[in-house]
Amino acid sequence: MEHARDCCFKSYMGKSDGMSPEVKFSEVRDPSADEFKEAMKIYIASFPENERRTVASIEAMVKGGKIRLIVGLVDGKAAFMALLYPIEGTPFVLGDYLATAEEYRGKGIGKQFLDGIFSAVDGLEFDYFLIQVENPYICSDETMIRRVEFYKRLGMKELTGLRYILPPLQGTMPTEMIFMVLLKANDHHLDGEVMRDLIIRIFSELDGRHEDDEFLTSTLRGVPDLIDLA
Repeated sequence: MEHARDCCFKSYMGKSDGMSPEVKFSEVRDPSADEFKEAMKIYIASFPENERRTVASIEAMVKGGKIRLIVGLVDGKAAFMALLYPIEGTPFVLGDYLATAEEYRGKGIGKQFLDGIFSAVDGLEFDYFLIQVENPYICSDETMIRRVEFYKRLGMKELTGLRYILPPLQGTMPTEMIFMVLLKANDHHLDGEVMRDLIIRIFSELDGRHEDDEFLTSTLRGVPDLIDLA
């Protein structure tokens, strides 16, 4: 693979603990690159259709610089992908999707990525790295609970009391999610009004939804004034 572009992203080697493979993380800005195609294979295999954006929409956002695709390479092979959405004018970056290829899961690649995320994106200052995870508490799903526990072991905190309705990105079925965050500082709370504004922007700018959208209004009604981080 020869097409990964390091401009606008400080290509870096993940810090291996000796047990995990060494990973090179680079930004891919060309949808015709092999790395883009391999990342999309990981993406499609990792998320159900109703939670996925179309590959065509991702191509357009990557080309336009709206969203940034990061690929982790192990021995030249794509093993990890992440779509990053900087929320302009705020100290937040949304990890729109993070996924590891099945054969590389459990090998510490996600940890290597998160360990370097605050210093890796060139020219972009941010203090909060947000992700969305399927809500594990609806039916006490053990797989989903383990996923939340995994991210917590990597240093992320859950925004408690805040449930987020992801509108169907394909098809008709919405998905109830929770937010998790990696912070530079050791904060214990987030302001509810700040999160309301962020959610409105995510719905509008990423999902193409209007402010009277039923999933948005349902989510906003449940945002507490002060959100505890746990």
